[in-house]
Amino acid sequence: MSLTDQVVAELREDILGGVLRPGTSLREVALSERFDVARSTIREAVKGLVAEGLLSHEHHRGVVVIEHTVADVEDLLGARMMIERAIGAAGPHTHDAAAAALEAMQEAVRAKDWRAAARADEEFHHGLVQALGSPRIAAFHSQMQAEMRLLLVTAEGREPETDKVAEHANLLELARAGDRDGYLAAARRHLQRSRPTLLAVAKQPADAPS
Repeated sequence: MSLTDQVVAELREDILGGVLRPGTSLREVALSERFDVARSTIREAVKGLVAEGLLSHEHHRGVVVIEHTVADVEDLLGARMMIERAIGAAGPHTHDAAAAALEAMQEAVRAKDWRAAARADEEFHHGLVQALGSPRIAAFHSQMQAEMRLLLVTAEGREPETDKVAEHANLLELARAGDRDGYLAAARRHLQRSRPTLLAVAKQPADAPS
């Protein structure tokens, strides 16, 4: 792993783990000192995280951890639904990777390890996407999942109480059976349930009423 990749990996974990919150400014000199690398390495790492949708360049503020707007959230949910349609239309499949992730989710929920449950949630959906057999769709989905994870970390404690294991088990059963309409309806409910929580932590326009 190159120095740039190491910096990217550590910063990504800090962002997605909630250590660096949305809106946090990242200073090139400070990062160079923290990682003991050249500033050119930091610039390359930042460029990669901007491409992943986790950092952005703000006027007068420099590089900051991205603050998703309401429009960003709606766009993310719409893009996710497009991928769910592809999964629903793919026909019957064993979805072994998703099944393994569901078992991990059950164990994590039983142990009340919510971070592990969140990771298993991501792996579950990634497993469904992998079954489509398209590396490009899988890469696109991974980027969206990272942005969704950032939003959910920001919203920690605000998510509605649901039986996540049962909900994901239902999605898996429908995908395995190739039940297109049933899967799409369940996937739509799954995303819509998160929508109010994600919108609640989205950055509001400057002229929006408080």
